[in-house]
Amino acid sequence: MIYKGLEEIQLMVKILVKDERLPHIEGTAKFAKALAKIHNLDQTIAKFMAYAHDLFRDISYEKLFKISKAYSIEITPHDLTNPILLHGKVAAEFVKRRFKINDRDILTGIAFHTSGYKDFGIYGKVLFLADSLEKTRTYPNVNKLRELTFKDIEVGYFEVLRNKILYA
Repeated sequence: MIYKGLEEIQLMVKILVKDERLPHIEGTAKFAKALAKIHNLDQTIAKFMAYAHDLFRDISYEKLFKISKAYSIEITPHDLTNPILLHGKVAAEFVKRRFKINDRDILTGIAFHTSGYKDFGIYGKVLFLADSLEKTRTYPNVNKLRELTFKDIEVGYFEVLRNKILYA
């Protein structure tokens, strides 16, 4: 269903996401596709996930909580103190229902693209990395991390996660 849903998810992004976020989403899609190509992964899956990841990023916290409740998404104490994290969980549940996607790697990748996840599969790591390293991201050592990621996804994932922890 992902292959048929790519155009639809791209259209949804244009409707639901603020214009100023579009360069980030396009950059994430481009980076994810390039990373998938280099590592012999399905580029359409990577691109779909990139478009889906911030679909609900610009929705108010109040609406995120309402949608989470309607979708029966567990709201953790961490979500209560950082409600922005719900946008990934809501997006994952939305694509699960709308596009009939049940692949755990795809869903956890979208749900936890901001924070990382202990049991990410390869596509979850691709999205996490693309979201953190796409062209609009500028921070110390970002170019080094990009190069590292194109050589080795596992090492790149570890280093980007490490960098996020140190930054936080």
